[in-house]
Amino acid sequence: MSEAAVTLARPRIERTCVVRTAAGRSVAGPVLAIAVLLALPALPVSPASAGETGLISFDELLKRDTLTGDWGGSRKKLEDAGIKLGVQEQSEVWGNLAGGISKSLHYNGLAIPSVNFDLEKLWGLKGGLIYSQFYEIHGRGPSATLVGNQQQLSNIEATPAFKLYMLYYEQQLLNDRLNIRIGQEGANDEMMLSASAALFLNSSFGFPDHLAQNLPNGGPNYPMGVPMVRARLKVTEELTLVGAAFDGDPAGKGPGDPQRRNATGTEFRLKDPVLAFGEVWYSIGQSENSKVLPATFKLGGWYHDGVYSDRSRDSNGNSLAQTGAPPRHYRGDYAFYGIVDQMLWREPGTKDQGLTAFGLAMFGPDDRNRESAYIEGGFNWKGPFGRANDIAGIAVAYAQTSDSLRRFGAQTVALTGTGKGYRPHETVIEATYYYQLASWLSIQPDVQYVINPGASLDQDPAAKTPGDSLTVGIRTRVDF
Repeated sequence: MSEAAVTLARPRIERTCVVRTAAGRSVAGPVLAIAVLLALPALPVSPASAGETGLISFDELLKRDTLTGDWGGSRKKLEDAGIKLGVQEQSEVWGNLAGGISKSLHYNGLAIPSVNFDLEKLWGLKGGLIYSQFYEIHGRGPSATLVGNQQQLSNIEATPAFKLYMLYYEQQLLNDRLNIRIGQEGANDEMMLSASAALFLNSSFGFPDHLAQNLPNGGPNYPMGVPMVRARLKVTEELTLVGAAFDGDPAGKGPGDPQRRNATGTEFRLKDPVLAFGEVWYSIGQSENSKVLPATFKLGGWYHDGVYSDRSRDSNGNSLAQTGAPPRHYRGDYAFYGIVDQMLWREPGTKDQGLTAFGLAMFGPDDRNRESAYIEGGFNWKGPFGRANDIAGIAVAYAQTSDSLRRFGAQTVALTGTGKGYRPHETVIEATYYYQLASWLSIQPDVQYVINPGASLDQDPAAKTPGDSLTVGIRTRVDF
């Protein structure tokens, strides 16, 4: 499949009642806003009255690229000059129906202001751009208090804050075959990506849980960008090589929430161990005249140059649970992975509507990791029910607890008679439907079933182990 960015929906609709989150915040405002938008078609606005009052019909509103339009021509003038401004709001409501930790509703959201500078238009520097993106995170994510899972239900849930996420310079060279980027972003913005997996809301489909559990402070991942450099070379029409290096720790050592330690996104850390990636992409069927269905295959690996502790053995090779001695240490951690996006069937007469399968498998050493393997896969159907821009999908994400960690847990319980062991895996099954009402407005209902929530996480011995959970959510996306 094409590597073009996939912009997907974000929902959140309810009746006109007031709903309050566990934190006590009213979410009536976002509910009412969506209700008003959905009620607009019922407002009788004639062409004459629209011209007299300045109002527009709902059909005209839906034809806009953004909710606020062209700002009387100012937006287009700015873009023609090389400056593109954007603001997007994603809002969600989640409810846990069964299992997990508690049954209640949570609201969370993310506003994304961004500025793009086209340096060719501004200064005549061909192929150059500067891009910045900020996050205003609000509400309360559902995973920690509703389900207790490690693969977060929402890829936008995070500690509330306003922070810088992306700030980079990008340059096209060699007739656009070579692309260099340097600045700040997260590893999940370009590496380990399946275009089809971008549909799904669970965080693992964007940043595999293998890294989130094994790297320091969860690794360079939303919402914490880090200094980085990336080079992408298009060798042929089919073959692309990608290499990247990131600062390997977004927050450093310290107590409490790492997202609070890097609260503004302006740490610009440069002295931590490096996290390096390499990928090879092979794409077929990308041209309009191709006789084969489009597909992209990727092989990659990452290496983190930090110091890691053995999960079950001490420096002499004996059981950590028995001796309590310092653990064995290793220099570096790594994993290898493969990704496939393959269209299986195309709707006749269309370019990209049809059924697509995708998958990702990642494996790393068992001894130093909480997780030793991660596997995901699923199917997308673009254009269901005659709606060209809608997408329906179902997917599974499997995060395997390392044998080393499970052995340590079992030995600790056997020796002390207290504590809890670690379960063999956490698995998420997600079904979702992306409903695009307009270029600037989408709604996405979502259902997730989580098996063994928090399998490789340390559990409070006094707390009840979370049961398999069934959670429903709805996200809206509005581009202003």
